Amino acid sequence: MRVKSTWHKTQIKTIEDIAGALAFNSWRITKNQLEDLINEAFVVEKAQVFDVIQEYLCYLIQCVDRLTFDLLNNQQRQELIIALAKQSADYYHENKSERIGQGEHWQAFIKTYNLRSQDYADYEFKDGEPNYLFMRYFAQKIQKAMTAADEKWIIQQMVEIQAPKAFKAIKKSVNALVSVDQIISKSEKKERVTNKIPRSKRKTTRKNVSYDNESSSDHLV
Repeated sequence: MRVKSTWHKTQIKTIEDIAGALAFNSWRITKNQLEDLINEAFVVEKAQVFDVIQEYLCYLIQCVDRLTFDLLNNQQRQELIIALAKQSADYYHENKSERIGQGEHWQAFIKTYNLRSQDYADYEFKDGEPNYLFMRYFAQKIQKAMTAADEKWIIQQMVEIQAPKAFKAIKKSVNALVSVDQIISKSEKKERVTNKIPRSKRKTTRKNVSYDNESSSDHLV
């Protein structure tokens, strides 16, 4: 499945715009990773799927947080991560409600995310990438969500293949979506839309030119 890797129009975006695109991409990356695990013969039961998804989303959000450290100012980065976590929780809630049943899935995701954020803070990025301990922590959380039969092999699979692959995908997304001409606040975007002059009321830049068509009864002046 393809992810959104760039914007289609002139790059003036809000933090919410960027967070929405990253949340969509994080969900797609997670689904791709689940397919990878299944193709590698790992067993992911229906009851386990959303535990795995939850850990992936938390990992990806933490990666975004580290990747944007030098790309955004502190306030923008904080706003981005909060918006990304909330929109990821929306995806999680909607899909789990549809597949598993109604429940307080949004609140449960945010609670888990807050716990994971505290733990990931103990691990570092090295040369712009998650270090071994960062990825191993992620792998251990995935291990707890898997069947006992896969416990022996999943750590190695996650650290050596899945975690780096997921990071590479979200890094590409961050670099493309955050590198815009200008990032403005939601209120500023709303103000710009309110003050925007409709095309029909804009002053024309076309010069009036007299035109006489002697071969027709229609004349433009």
